[in-house]
Amino acid sequence: MPSDWNPSEHQKEGPISRSYELVHEEIERLQNELNCPDEFIYDFLEAIRDHYSPTSSFARIRHKKKSI
Repeated sequence: MPSDWNPSEHQKEGPISRSYELVHEEIERLQNELNCPDEFIYDFLEAIRDHYSPTSSFARIRHKKKSI
């Protein structure tokens, strides 16, 4: 995360908290539906995290779109 950005308390209590709950609920639903182990969920979330890595090709595309 860029060192010059930090979420405000309002952002933490609002959209960040809400998004966390939505993701958590969806992951629980997925795990219950598939009856998969925690290790699968961990790897699944890691793949999503990697999509947002500053060095990923997806991040470079997002950065280019923002600069246009």
